[in-house]
Parts: sequence; C-alpha cells; structure tokens
Amino acid sequence: MKSSYPQRRSAAPFLAVAFALASVFSGVVSASAGITPSLNGKYPVGCSNVEQDFSRLRAGEAASDYWEGNPLSDGSHYVTELLVSPANALTYKVAVPTTSEIDVFEKQGGKQLQYAAVACYPTTSANTRADYVLPSGVKVAKMQRGAEAPIIGANPEATDGKWPLLVMSHGLAGSPLGDDYVQVMARLAAEGYVVFVPFHADARYSRIHIDNAADAFYVFTKYNEIAEMEAIRPLGLKQGLDYFLSKPEYSGAIDQDRIAGFGASLGGMAMMLVQGAKMTTSWGGAERVIVRDNRYKAVVGYVPYSGQSFLPAFGDSNGGVRGVRVPYLGIGGTADVVAPISRTSQMIAALGGSKYFVTIEGMPHGFRIEDAPEVFGWTFMFLSAHLSRNQADRVAFNTVDSVPGGSDDRVQIRKTLGWGSRDELEVVDYYSPSSKKYFMTGRANEIAALDALPQLWQRTGHRFATQRLDSPIGKQVRRFWANDTAANLNTHFYGASDSDCALVRAQTWSKVDEGYVMRAQTLEQIYTLLPPTPPPTCPADTVKVIRLFNKTTVNHRYVTEGLLAKMLLTLDWQVDGPVFCAGKYED
Repeated sequence: MKSSYPQRRSAAPFLAVAFALASVFSGVVSASAGITPSLNGKYPVGCSNVEQDFSRLRAGEAASDYWEGNPLSDGSHYVTELLVSPANALTYKVAVPTTSEIDVFEKQGGKQLQYAAVACYPTTSANTRADYVLPSGVKVAKMQRGAEAPIIGANPEATDGKWPLLVMSHGLAGSPLGDDYVQVMARLAAEGYVVFVPFHADARYSRIHIDNAADAFYVFTKYNEIAEMEAIRPLGLKQGLDYFLSKPEYSGAIDQDRIAGFGASLGGMAMMLVQGAKMTTSWGGAERVIVRDNRYKAVVGYVPYSGQSFLPAFGDSNGGVRGVRVPYLGIGGTADVVAPISRTSQMIAALGGSKYFVTIEGMPHGFRIEDAPEVFGWTFMFLSAHLSRNQADRVAFNTVDSVPGGSDDRVQIRKTLGWGSRDELEVVDYYSPSSKKYFMTGRANEIAALDALPQLWQRTGHRFATQRLDSPIGKQVRRFWANDTAANLNTHFYGASDSDCALVRAQTWSKVDEGYVMRAQTLEQIYTLLPPTPPPTCPADTVKVIRLFNKTTVNHRYVTEGLLAKMLLTLDWQVDGPVFCAGKYED
C-alpha cells in the first residue's frame, strides 16, 4: 500500500527554473566587484553514483519513500535498498553515542545507522557520461555508473587546482533527490564547489511533518523522538564529512581549508548543531552540545529552523549558539510561519562571529521563482567573500545592501569582523586530574592526541580564538616548555612580547623553546594628557587573555577576562596580568 506518511509541502524546493534566469545579473554593486556571481554557472557538472533499480518498488510505493525513510507497511526503508551498486555509491555508517554519553539518544543510542549521500562536482568538457533521469524527470548530471571514478576538473582559479567543498543539509522529510535539491546541488557545483549531501531520512526516527512544527501540543507529545531525530542529523553530517574526505578520489580535488555548509529549513538547524551549538534536548529546557566540527569556514542557512515561540532550538532565547564563531548568512522570509524571522533573528544576533541576516519580503517557508536571484546572489557572494584570505573581499561584501532581482531583499543584521574565519585558530584549554595541571594548545595534532586520552587530559570547556601562523593578523606568539625536574617545573609559557620571551630565556632552569605556535592581537595602550594612565585595551571584537600561575602545582593557565571574573581563585594562584587579545567563544 501507499505509505500514509503525509506528503511534504516543500520546505525549500529550490530553483527548478534558476537556469532560465542567467541574464538577471547585470552586477550587484560596484563595491562587490570581483565577487559578483552569475546565475548560469561557470563549469559543467558531474555527480556520484546513485543509480537505482526502481523495479524493486512494490505496488503503491514511490522512490521518495526510500529517499526520505518513510515507514511503509513493513517498516521504514532507505535509499540503499534501491541502489544498483551500493559498494560504488557513497554509503557509510553513523555511530550514535550511547544514552549514557548523550541522553537524548533514547532509541538509537549505541547503534550504527546506515547513511548514504550524493556528491556533485565541477567536471571537464571531456566528460561524456550520460545524465541519469529520475522518475520525476529530474536529471542527475553526468552521473557515474558502476565503479566509474569521479571526473573532477582542475580549478583554474586556484594554484593547486583544488575546489572548495560545500556540505549541504536538506529540509525535514526531504532528500537530495527530491524537491529539486538535486538541481540546487548542480547549480552550486557549477559555481565551483564540490557538493556533498547526505540522505538524512528523518522519518526513520520521527514522523513529524513540517506542518506540525508550530503545533505545541504535537511537539510536546512527541518531543523525545523529535529531539533524537534532530540530534542524529549533525552526527550524519560530521561522520559523513569524515568519510567523504577519506576517499582519495574526492579529497584529492578538495581544498580542505575551504569547507562551507548550506542548510535549508531543518538543515539550517543541523548546520548550527554541527558547529557545536547547544541544542535544547528536553521540554524542560536542558541544553547540550551534540557534536562540534571545526572544519567549516562559512555557513549559509536558507529559511533556517530555529525553534518556535514555545520552544527554542538552541537553549534559552537561542543563546546556545554564542559559542559558534563561524561566519554565517541567514536568508529568511517575512511570511515564514515555520521558521519565523523573529526566531532566526534572535539566533543570528547571538552568534559570536561575522554574521548577516537577509530577509525577503513576502517569502514563505519555501521557494518562489522570483527569489532566485536573491537567494543565489547572496549565497555566492557570501561564500566567495568568507572563503577568501583577502579581507578586502569581506569588506566589499559588507557594503552590499541588496541584489538586483524580482524581490524586495533587505539586510537586517550585518557584522564583519576585522579578520576572516580562515585566519582564526581555536585554542583549547585542558586539565589533567592526576597532576592538577592545565595546558592549552591550538595545534591540531596536539588537540587530537589529548582528546584521544580522556582519562589523562580533559577539556575544561574553555577556549578562545587567536590567529593562525599564516595569517597577516596579529603578532607571533612563542611557546616555551619548562621541564626542569630539579626545580619541580613542568609547564608551558606563552610569550607574545619580546620582553616576556627575554625573561624566560634568562632563567637558569631547563626549558625548550618550541617556536611560534600562533599569532595574537596585542594589547593597545591608551595615553592621556593627565594621569593616571588607563590600563591597556584590546582591539574591537577581542578580549584580554590573562595569564595565571599556580605556585603549588607550578603551572600556568590562560583564561579570558570574562572567565577570570567568574573564577574563585585560591591563595596558590597569582594573576600575572593580560598577555594578548583573542576572540571569545563564550565565558
């Protein structure tokens, strides 16, 4: 029988006609010169293998039931059951934490969930593979068959020939092959992105329909299963990205320093959760981080779901996103009742990094033909600017007020930091219960090593953002390791000034100069005509990092001034004072 699962009213059925709008752009504004997109794309597109045997469908079933995970008479089904060659498609397992690890996973905790994905990419003119026609008539461009490898062209705009990667998360009860999402993928790939999109198949875990999202009684009675479904999505995104980048035939063509996200509707919420936003995990308002993936450098949310008036998505007043610093562009509609702009605005305002919110007058929770220039225009300009290492591109984007097209688009929130996301370096604070010592690092290899030893080193939850060594921002910071057993010394010292470093070098105890490990913005001294001289300050959007020293454990710790104000220091701690400036996640 045909599934009784309600058919979805499109949350974001994108741009089936976008290809006909190639002439809409005559340019944006002069300030955005160099980052103005066109609507017809730059490159031909190829896609990964999603060949399916539709003869396996029984009477009354539709392929979309499998794509979306809809429950049929004999239970839920998934796209992998239709794939002709699953071993040659993008399929992977998602490991779900146990209930004891994250209590939201009441039913799926500890399981290995089947996932599948599809990828599209810029290809070459020599790619003569045939398009693959879906039952809807929509075509998957130049699709691989069998064991065929992807034919990914070289990026003529990059010296290494590599492309940025865009991870996409579709809306509730949708799929990469439905609601014209496959055409969105092709359009994004044609602009110069490798695009990776998992089949979330939400109905495997919750049967909520988009029309029920604003129904407080329905959400209350089904909250546990809805929350679990929402929490599984970021797991599928992070572990899917791990899997995709492990495949050399794709990863060799990807610039892993330029990874971005695009989330539509519930996919917008998933993109926030995979950045480490705190999710509301219970009706009573409990919050927790599900997962954190620091590889993203920019994220776009199209009609992003941020909860309802009776229940936020990200903690109290959606403040659970304060620890997210990734540059973010939200695009919302003034007539959207599923993802109302009041909730979206609240969420974006709480973000800690560069952020923008563009509204389109009269747009509902879906896509209208006349909005194509605005949606694509803002998306491509934002991604181009924030995946760039050139601050001038971000400054130019910051001056754009609207995109020429058929709709009334307006900038409601706009803030550009004085540096880009590809300049930032996350510094993580650790604590060793056995030695009672602290250690901070921004080195990816050290972070991975310490995270692999949770019995020895534990994250305190404190972190801040400095700058990478290859950034033009800030001054180089040197690290010394004092490891003199005779002096009972085993600590790390960070010096951001020549005087600090000279002081350490002058000491007689054993030490190792570990070289420069990051860059940081330095303290600014303000001089006045009359005394007293004010204390030094930090540049805009940064906070002071204070060095503490524990005389008992003979150990240094570095904390932001906001955290220091909340700490109750015992007598064995002394405050050395501010040493450099950093961007904060949250205190």
